[in-house]
Amino acid sequence: MDDPVLEHVVKSCIEDSRLLDIVRNVARMSEEEKEVFLKKVSLYFMNKSSEEDIEAYKFFKFILQGDNAKKILERVKNNERSSR
Repeated sequence: MDDPVLEHVVKSCIEDSRLLDIVRNVARMSEEEKEVFLKKVSLYFMNKSSEEDIEAYKFFKFILQGDNAKKILERVKNNERSSR
Protein backbone atom coordinates (compact mmCIF):
# COMPACT_ATOMS: atom_id res chain seq x y z
CA MET A 1 0.00 0.00 0.00
CA ASP A 2 1.30 3.42 -0.92
CA ASP A 3 1.87 6.09 1.70
CA PRO A 4 -0.58 8.95 0.98
CA VAL A 5 1.84 11.55 2.35
CA LEU A 6 4.61 10.24 0.09
CA GLU A 7 2.27 10.32 -2.90
CA HIS A 8 1.18 13.88 -2.09
CA VAL A 9 4.79 15.06 -1.85
CA VAL A 10 5.68 13.30 -5.11
CA LYS A 11 2.77 15.01 -6.87
CA SER A 12 3.77 18.36 -5.39
CA CYS A 13 7.38 17.89 -6.54
CA ILE A 14 6.22 17.06 -10.06
CA GLU A 15 4.19 20.27 -10.10
CA ASP A 16 6.78 22.53 -8.42
CA SER A 17 10.44 22.28 -9.40
CA ARG A 18 11.47 24.33 -6.34
CA LEU A 19 10.18 21.58 -4.05
CA LEU A 20 11.94 18.99 -6.17
CA ASP A 21 15.22 20.91 -5.80
CA ILE A 22 14.80 20.90 -2.01
CA VAL A 23 14.17 17.14 -2.04
CA ARG A 24 17.26 16.59 -4.21
CA ASN A 25 19.40 18.54 -1.76
CA VAL A 26 18.05 16.62 1.21
CA ALA A 27 18.60 13.30 -0.57
CA ARG A 28 22.31 14.15 -0.81
CA MET A 29 22.61 14.80 2.94
CA SER A 30 24.11 12.36 5.39
CA GLU A 31 22.03 11.27 8.38
CA GLU A 32 24.00 13.65 10.58
CA GLU A 33 23.37 16.57 8.22
CA LYS A 34 19.67 15.75 8.15
CA GLU A 35 19.53 15.71 11.95
CA VAL A 36 21.19 19.14 12.15
CA PHE A 37 18.90 20.54 9.45
CA LEU A 38 15.79 19.15 11.16
CA LYS A 39 16.79 20.93 14.37
CA LYS A 40 17.17 24.19 12.44
CA VAL A 41 13.81 23.66 10.72
CA SER A 42 12.14 22.93 14.06
CA LEU A 43 13.58 26.09 15.59
CA TYR A 44 12.54 28.19 12.61
CA PHE A 45 8.94 26.96 12.64
CA MET A 46 8.60 26.84 16.44
CA ASN A 47 6.49 30.01 16.73
CA LYS A 48 4.90 29.88 13.30
CA SER A 49 1.19 29.19 13.18
CA SER A 50 -0.10 29.98 9.70
CA GLU A 51 -1.46 27.10 7.64
CA GLU A 52 1.31 27.65 5.09
CA ASP A 53 4.02 27.46 7.76
CA ILE A 54 2.51 24.34 9.28
CA GLU A 55 2.41 22.63 5.87
CA ALA A 56 6.01 23.67 5.16
CA TYR A 57 7.12 22.24 8.50
CA LYS A 58 5.33 18.95 7.79
CA PHE A 59 6.99 18.83 4.36
CA PHE A 60 10.49 19.32 5.78
CA LYS A 61 9.90 16.91 8.65
CA PHE A 62 8.70 14.24 6.22
CA ILE A 63 11.50 14.56 3.67
CA LEU A 64 14.13 14.55 6.42
CA GLN A 65 12.92 11.22 7.85
CA GLY A 66 14.93 8.16 6.87
CA ASP A 67 15.19 7.72 3.13
CA ASN A 68 11.94 9.52 2.23
CA ALA A 69 13.76 12.06 0.03
CA LYS A 70 15.32 9.27 -2.02
CA LYS A 71 11.96 7.49 -2.32
CA ILE A 72 10.38 10.71 -3.57
CA LEU A 73 13.10 11.18 -6.19
CA GLU A 74 12.67 7.60 -7.38
CA ARG A 75 8.91 8.02 -7.75
CA VAL A 76 9.36 11.31 -9.62
CA LYS A 77 11.82 9.63 -12.00
CA ASN A 78 9.43 6.72 -12.53
CA ASN A 79 6.63 9.16 -13.27
CA GLU A 80 8.79 10.99 -15.81
CA ARG A 81 9.68 7.70 -17.53
CA SER A 82 6.08 6.54 -17.72
CA SER A 83 4.84 9.85 -19.10
CA ARG A 84 7.19 9.79 -22.10
